[in-house]
Amino acid sequence: MKSLVLVLIFLCGGCLRAQVVELSAGTSSLYQSQGGTVSVRSGTYTTSAGAGTINGRFYAGAQLVKATERAKYTFGIDNIPFNLPTDIFDSGHYLTAVGAGVATKAANSKVYAFVGATSTSFNSPFFNAAQAVTPAGILFVTGKVAPQWTASTRVIVSKQVTVLHSFAWNSGDGTQIAFSGGLGSNQLYGAASIAISRPRFDLKAAYYEAGSQFRRADVQTPLSSEPDRENVSFTLRPVKSLTLSAGRQNYLTPVYGTQNNLRSTVNQASANLQVAGVSLSAILLQSSYNGSSDIAMVYSANRDVTPRVHIGVSYLVSRLEGSAEADELISNVQETLNPRWTLSQTVNTSNGQNTFGFGGSFLSNLATLSADYQTYYVPARVGDPFEEALIFNAEIHLFGRLSLNGGTFVAPDGQLLYTAEAEGTVSREQGAGASAFQRYSMGAMMIHGRVIDTMGQPVMGAALLIDQLPVYTDSDGYFYVRERKPREHPLTVLVDQFLNGGNYRVVSAPPKASSSANENQIGTTVVVERIPPVKANHGN
Repeated sequence: MKSLVLVLIFLCGGCLRAQVVELSAGTSSLYQSQGGTVSVRSGTYTTSAGAGTINGRFYAGAQLVKATERAKYTFGIDNIPFNLPTDIFDSGHYLTAVGAGVATKAANSKVYAFVGATSTSFNSPFFNAAQAVTPAGILFVTGKVAPQWTASTRVIVSKQVTVLHSFAWNSGDGTQIAFSGGLGSNQLYGAASIAISRPRFDLKAAYYEAGSQFRRADVQTPLSSEPDRENVSFTLRPVKSLTLSAGRQNYLTPVYGTQNNLRSTVNQASANLQVAGVSLSAILLQSSYNGSSDIAMVYSANRDVTPRVHIGVSYLVSRLEGSAEADELISNVQETLNPRWTLSQTVNTSNGQNTFGFGGSFLSNLATLSADYQTYYVPARVGDPFEEALIFNAEIHLFGRLSLNGGTFVAPDGQLLYTAEAEGTVSREQGAGASAFQRYSMGAMMIHGRVIDTMGQPVMGAALLIDQLPVYTDSDGYFYVRERKPREHPLTVLVDQFLNGGNYRVVSAPPKASSSANENQIGTTVVVERIPPVKANHGN
């Protein structure tokens, strides 16, 4: 708490010279959370303070970031990316800490040093809260040791010690080989990986060996799964219209409140074909979690009948071990009436019963509204895993720079929950004689990208950390960030903070995101996979 008070004192000093003040607050049944955040940007300073309740308990947090030409200093809460070059299947690892940190460059190396305590983070889209748990010192160093070789070291000195060394070789033409090894929370760890990207195929293969209680850092949350044993993914593009892929992934999933991990396996195969204007796809998934196995198949066909009419048909089948087969046929027609209005109709057939749904979207300067029936796969509901729900999203721009945002989401147990938030911005000019308020320039540079799942579908409400800025995707899976100067920022996928409440793991994501003045430039693409929740086996 003392460190939090110190940061708040810095915040007050920053507010006196404030150029831009951003206020946000909201409530969510999805997170059982209510709260808000005040953020201030003033020159090279960025400050924020937030507070609220989660499950009826009060939490708070604050952060001050000071950037100079040679370094960036962070006081208070710091979300620290913790990725290794062997993380070719999952690059969404990070840990939360409370204290003081500095990121700088020395010779050909990037250095991050931190003193404080590792922290338990709390999931709320409205404020960033943390609670110091274990004193820790952190040192991350990455640098070039040869034109094609990069070495890195990750050290955490705490109650449990982490020392992980990595070497990576990059050919420059689409081939990368990496090795990692050492200790993670006093547990042995070793990994080797190879990734090859060519116009006709992509290959990823790796082997990971870790102790049964391995974790990168000794923290209760955020918990993220670790790749384990053999992992392989192969994508083949024999012709332009055909894509074939197959893969096998093993991973360790931490069990909350314990030091134990559960082993899980997912095997998958898919085919995508474009023929005569029709997009055809077939996906087979076979998964094993905590002693249970499941097979799911998805077949779909989509076509643009006219420039304004799109039709699609999907057939979903799921067979959980020891349960009856569940299937569902979904037909959808979407009509674009004009640039502002879009209508959709859905027919769902399951267990011999037909249900009909209607939806659409409206776009204007004042408001963006959408309502559509969507079908979710809910593995936690044995025997009836498919849930059809009306997903509603709204963004309303009121006077000035005040906006209201709201949406509904399907929870892991199939419940329909909501999130609502209000955001506002106030700016003022510095110096004597300045007007009370001025228009703040958002900047001409843009970081943009999209989050999709392994089926190519957009993931709404996906949470990302671009440097220290949290960002959420819209209903089409897109995210946007503007800034004044072109820069490169660390990119972390916060898999434990997705607004739809699902349990995800990162399939692929670049370690960095760059801004550009060219808004038509291909953006960052992040691929994630939704996995069923696992429960501890208390019988052992």
